[in-house]
Amino acid sequence: MTAVPRLILVQATYELIDAAIDDPVRLGQLLRAEVADDWPGFPESLSGLRNAYSAGRDGYAWGTVLFVLEEPRTLVGMGGYKGDPTPEGVVEIGYAIAPAFQGRGLATEGAGQLIRQAFADPRVRAVDAHTLAAANPSTRVLEKLGLQRIAEKHDPDDGPIWQWRIQRPSPAGPSSA
Repeated sequence: MTAVPRLILVQATYELIDAAIDDPVRLGQLLRAEVADDWPGFPESLSGLRNAYSAGRDGYAWGTVLFVLEEPRTLVGMGGYKGDPTPEGVVEIGYAIAPAFQGRGLATEGAGQLIRQAFADPRVRAVDAHTLAAANPSTRVLEKLGLQRIAEKHDPDDGPIWQWRIQRPSPAGPSSA
């Protein structure tokens, strides 16, 4: 039996991002939802998103989505893609869930929906993600979704990070060669 999705992924628009920064009450009205405390996870990213969206990326397919819990209808986080697929067919995802809603499988559900949406595009051959270089809730999310740790890198802001990847499932299943 497949679990019924509890999250709705709402494509972020300039209007939603603008409200997220300047008027959380308006954001809740636009989404017809309560707004959880600390829902963005990385609130500093909102200004950059607003700038990108004001430059014409409103409704950008490989951009940001808001995670809205269906019942009770609440904005609980955000996620999305860090740009278009590369020429090699790789997209990177990121996600965050408000602290009060963590530990309920919502990050796994949201990231899983992002992965499925990415693989719906025939250009996408793999989905990447990055975490801090230590076991943590985010690494468990990625492991549950079938991503494999493929590298350790150094990020100038975060220090050591792990790179994770899942390949597009083969339509024929495992090869017999």
